[in-house]
Amino acid sequence: MNPVSTLLGMKNVFPRIISNDFINSMPRCELTPEEKTLPYAKYYYKNMANVPREDLDIVNRGPVDPNLALPISGRSKLMNPGYLPVETGYCLMPDGSGFAATKVFMPGVTTKMIDWWFNWHPLVGLRYAIWCPVAHKSISALTPEAHLDRSGVDLHIRNIGKTHYPVEGFNLQGAQKLAIVFKSARQMGLDEKLLQNGSVSTFAAATVKNVWPPVPINIFFHVVREVDGGVEYRSRYWLTYTMDDKGNIVKSKVPLPGSIVLAMSRNNCIHSLMEYNNLASILPSLYQEMNGKIEM
Repeated sequence: MNPVSTLLGMKNVFPRIISNDFINSMPRCELTPEEKTLPYAKYYYKNMANVPREDLDIVNRGPVDPNLALPISGRSKLMNPGYLPVETGYCLMPDGSGFAATKVFMPGVTTKMIDWWFNWHPLVGLRYAIWCPVAHKSISALTPEAHLDRSGVDLHIRNIGKTHYPVEGFNLQGAQKLAIVFKSARQMGLDEKLLQNGSVSTFAAATVKNVWPPVPINIFFHVVREVDGGVEYRSRYWLTYTMDDKGNIVKSKVPLPGSIVLAMSRNNCIHSLMEYNNLASILPSLYQEMNGKIEM
């Protein structure tokens, strides 16, 4: 399969004007009889949480000014207190790469819940599907035992170095198997002292690529900080960037037209708003129902 053809299929997923009505109209898969018996299956059937109107308006206005977007070379700035010029939006960068950013307030969510989520969800396919039922199909973990409580590893760092294999797309029709490899701050070229400045309560960063054909998709950073009433979940995605065999962050060698990269950046921005607002709506009750434990 031609890599460009693969990505072309991701181009026209959302309408020019995106709305919560459209998001909730997106089709879902039928659960298996076994999945329907799982205690958290009820979350699969709930309506998707609304994306705030102000965020939809930003997306619907079109690309942001790339001069205001955070280049991957400036990624350490995401760890600083305060806000950056673009907290939600997307664009095509001057070097031909893509950029997407989202900021989601998660009421009632704690840092511990976020760390728990990233270790709990990759163990069972439906756990991933309830996160975003209109775009997530399933998931597996390369080393599932390493995510369990009996691993003895502190929850805060347990997911670092782990690989997840989600089957997802911007919609279910375009779902493909991806490889998400989580990295430490140091591996991402950051001074780990930045994580101790009081503005970051937890952090996740990873490379994302298609499994087959092996096309790099993006590098993402998720930076969480505690605020009144919950947490603020700030994400950045740098599309067509990856990491080489020596651990250097590099631009992908797969040639992609700017129109595809821009469309994927928009899709990525919308998808991030969808999945993290939906996660915010289920995580406090889900965490309580699972007693904060991680088991198969």
